[in-house]
This record gives sequence, C-alpha cells and structure tokens, in this order.
Amino acid sequence: MTYAKFAVVSALALGASVAVAQEGDAAAAPGAAPAKKVAARNSSFTTLPFCRQCEGTAEVQLPGGAWSPVEEGKFYPLGAAFRTQGAGKLTVAFGADSLAAISGDASFGTLAQALGVKSRTVVLGSGELTLDLADNMPEGAFIVTAPDFEVKNPAGESRYVRETTASGERTVVRCVTGSLALSGRHFDIPQMRAANELVLTSEHDRLVTILENTSGDYLVRLDQGVRLVSQVSAEGETEQKAVSDKAELKLSPKMKINIHRAVPSVGERMSVFVMAFDAAGNPMGPGVSFCEGRAEVNSGALVTKVETEADALAKKAAEASETEEAAAEDEEAPAASSDTAGETSDGE
Repeated sequence: MTYAKFAVVSALALGASVAVAQEGDAAAAPGAAPAKKVAARNSSFTTLPFCRQCEGTAEVQLPGGAWSPVEEGKFYPLGAAFRTQGAGKLTVAFGADSLAAISGDASFGTLAQALGVKSRTVVLGSGELTLDLADNMPEGAFIVTAPDFEVKNPAGESRYVRETTASGERTVVRCVTGSLALSGRHFDIPQMRAANELVLTSEHDRLVTILENTSGDYLVRLDQGVRLVSQVSAEGETEQKAVSDKAELKLSPKMKINIHRAVPSVGERMSVFVMAFDAAGNPMGPGVSFCEGRAEVNSGALVTKVETEADALAKKAAEASETEEAAAEDEEAPAASSDTAGETSDGE
C-alpha cells in the first residue's frame, strides 16, 4: 500500500471513530434521549466532557490554544482547561452523574487521555471547585490531582478551595457527602467521610507540608522510613529485608501534622522529619526523623498515640469510679472503728 493510500485509509478510520464517539456523547448531552447501548459501553462517563451550563464569563483553553468563550452543550477534548471570572458560573459534565462546577474567579483542568481509557482526572487550578459524582463508581474511576496531593475515589459531593499564598499553596478539601481518599508524599488518609475537612498547606518547593484537621475525625498514616526485618529463607538462611514503617494517628479537629523535608547534597533520598501537634498546639512527642530508603538512618517511631474522644470519656469514667470507691471506703472506715471499740468495751 502506498503512503497516500495509507493516509486516506487512516483518515477515514479516524473520522469513523470520532463520529462514533460524538454519537455516543450526544446521547448524554442535555435534553438528549437516553441510549442504552452507550450506557452499556461506558456507564460512568461520556467519551468527551461537555458544558452543561454556563453564565457570565466562562472560558475554555484547548490544548495548545488560547482562551475562548465556552459554548453551552458543546463537547471539549480531554486536556482542556476551564475558568470563570467575576460573576461567571460553569458546570462541566463528564457523564450523567459526574459534574464539576466552578464560579467566581476559579479554574481547573482535565488530563489528556487516549480514547478508551475509562478513568477521568481533574487537575486543580485556583478558586473553588465542587464535584458531584455517583456513589457507586468503580475503583479508581475518578481522580483529583494537584502538585502536592491526590484524591482518589471521590464519591458524592466534595469541595476543593485552592489559593496561592506568599510561600506556597493552601487547599481546603471538604467531603460534603459520600467519601474520598487523599494521599501525598509521606502521608495517606485512607478515607474521609461526610462533613470531614482538611486544610493542606505546602511551600512552593514542596519541602514543607502541613495537615490540619478542621472538621470530623479520620485516620492518617504517616511514613516513618524503613526498618529491617529478619526473615528465614527456604534454604534456612536468615536474611534482612527493608519494609516500610507507618504510624497511624486519628486526627481530631485542630490537630496538625508537620512534615519537613531536606534535599541532600549528595544523592536523591530526602531527609524527613514528622511531628504531630494536639488541638492545643502542643507537640505529641519528639517526632520522628528518617532518611528515605535507609533503615540505618531512622530515629524510630516517636509519634505518640492520640487520645481519642472515646479514650478521654473512658478515662473520666474510670477516674469517677475510683473516686466513688474511695469515698465508700472512707464511709466504711469509721463504722469499722466503732465496732472494734464496742467489742473492746464488752471485753473489759
């Protein structure tokens, strides 16, 4: 086949695939009739996102292009970025039950992906972004990413407010309904539930990360470097293996975790220092220091256990019980003394 014929055939094939994609997406567009074959092919997302609603100043930037006004009902390629200004409002749909909305001075982007990839990724920009997603999406179907953290499996409604500060970025992540998982370098929050909120502050160089709980209780796992574990091989020989060491803390409102990193002058492995603070701002221990991937450079697990609300109530109940027992013993003591005195008198 000559090059000219190959180019013609390729163009026709590409045109046919785009036509199929547009036909399928049209079924999920506003006002369109539902199409069962499209839902069966991809139950979570349309092939391309589209503008479901826009008001005021709402713009889109195609990959490699300039900003231009968004057109309601129009489909846009993955890799496009969106923004609003002033009183502008914009809702972008990735599917019938997958909406991303911004208003005011705000922006977000979409990650460019090949046709056929079933997951979708939103890149946080600035301002406030609200996601309204289905509760039963497949594992890993939707991701929210930023330079300093990543949110996986957001279900229900979640809200993200990101702003630039003098030293870096400050992001408020709020799980309004449903759940989500959040992770970053040296930390991991396996699940945030409804009404849970986290404020994440990072410096521009990503060497400092501060996590602050502002609503609810949830678990956070913190890296504590690696430690050596002795194992016996099949030949009966003892060998050591490096395994990751984690500390689990239950964060309550106003508690903070500071993660400080230092770039070594030689090599690529960072030195890390992690410290937790209670709601009053007091350190919960001396913290833990380690070097990435080096078990011999590790100060050990020095982050103390967090006293939860249930622990505090149990402690108070135990103290109250001890007080009541002591009072009862004090009341019994005089009675016993009287009985002893009476017996002595009778004996005399």
